Amino acid sequence: MIAQHSRPEYAPPRPFPAGTRFYLRGVEPELHTAWHPHTAAWDACAREWADELLADVPDEDRSLLETVVRDGVWWACVCYPDAEESRMVDVLRAAIAHIVLDDCIYTSFLTDGRMGELLADFAAAMDDPAPDPSTFIGRFMAKTWREMSRRSPDGLKARLRRASSDYLRSTAIEVEARASGKNFTREEYLDMREGSMAADVVHFLGEYSIGIDMTEDMGRLPQMFDQVRRVGVAHFAYVNDLYTFRKEYCDGGDYQHSLVFTSVTHDGLTLQESIDRLCDLIEETEHLYRQVCDRILTSVEGEQRDRMIAYLRQIEYGLAGSREYSQTAARYHGRGFSHLNGNRFVPSRTSGWLELSPGKSIFHDTPA
Repeated sequence: MIAQHSRPEYAPPRPFPAGTRFYLRGVEPELHTAWHPHTAAWDACAREWADELLADVPDEDRSLLETVVRDGVWWACVCYPDAEESRMVDVLRAAIAHIVLDDCIYTSFLTDGRMGELLADFAAAMDDPAPDPSTFIGRFMAKTWREMSRRSPDGLKARLRRASSDYLRSTAIEVEARASGKNFTREEYLDMREGSMAADVVHFLGEYSIGIDMTEDMGRLPQMFDQVRRVGVAHFAYVNDLYTFRKEYCDGGDYQHSLVFTSVTHDGLTLQESIDRLCDLIEETEHLYRQVCDRILTSVEGEQRDRMIAYLRQIEYGLAGSREYSQTAARYHGRGFSHLNGNRFVPSRTSGWLELSPGKSIFHDTPA
């Protein structure tokens, strides 16, 4: 699926010196978040899933991926707060599998040329019948998929297979593009990221989590669902690139592949202007989602309207949850940055002068 390669030997000079600070303002959210009522209990299960999933992972990669497993639990709990109890374990495991696979690009699986094997084995785990998995991620996903497949209507199963296949193919393309060291325009970057953001997988898990199947509705109203999808992809990209920039710039080898960086290199913005623009775009996209929902709900009625209300509410949780997760995640901000408060995780700060320093997010009250 992807060629053997490692990180690019050459990366452009870093334009912002270590210790540079930029002001990250608090985004004014229009979409509402909620956390699963049993978040604390699910968080306590993270160690068990990490032990199952990472038993054969090299020691050099285990610490990072253990953090990612726990982050996967947080992400599922804030994106699927209304999940039926009987389905939540499946949702959690699927979320963990996708997030861990995503972060394997920061491990020896990429540098040793084994990333293609992981992607292929992950895809094969959802075949029917599935071959025996050969990798840790394939074994974990195969067990997860057996349970999800048993509970899912045929239309929903087919859509998840397609969504995961698109995600894996787009991830392979992105890994190759990142390894090339190429700079992208904003449009090129968003085109590349459309599939690898896994927005369709996020939406599918939302349907699965609350036991609805929108397959027939999508066939009748393709343009409406396409609007929802496009808003979702844009929102995920803006949120991800804003809140991961410190980590990618200071700890990653391909920091130039970010909307923050492309706005500076191709659009001529300053770092601060680029950060401010992403904050604005997140707010504008959340407002746009509200408008899309209003248009859709005025055009449907009866049982279809009831399904659409449930579906759009779950998509809202997914979008807003990804925003809150991105402000909280240890993989972005370092261990200990967030703490459990009741049934939700709370970051130490979400605004202030953020320092470009490795390892963790450090906020200050002043620019210097």
